[in-house]
Amino acid sequence: MAGSDTDRTGAINLDPSSLREAFGHFPTGVIAIAAEVDGTRVGLAASTFVPVSLDPPLVSFCVQNSSTTWPRL
Repeated sequence: MAGSDTDRTGAINLDPSSLREAFGHFPTGVIAIAAEVDGTRVGLAASTFVPVSLDPPLVSFCVQNSSTTWPRL
């Protein structure tokens, strides 16, 4: 993503204007939420995804309480 950089911990530093543009490309639908946990890739699909803040970059999403993947993320 243009305007992004990586810090020493490997976390991505996002430029708020680039993040706003990226959020603008998501109208509605299903989104994949994924992470690498202890060397294993885990993920799930969510139908609720809402941008909350540009600085700090935050999003909100809803996951079913019975999800077995959610605790691993």
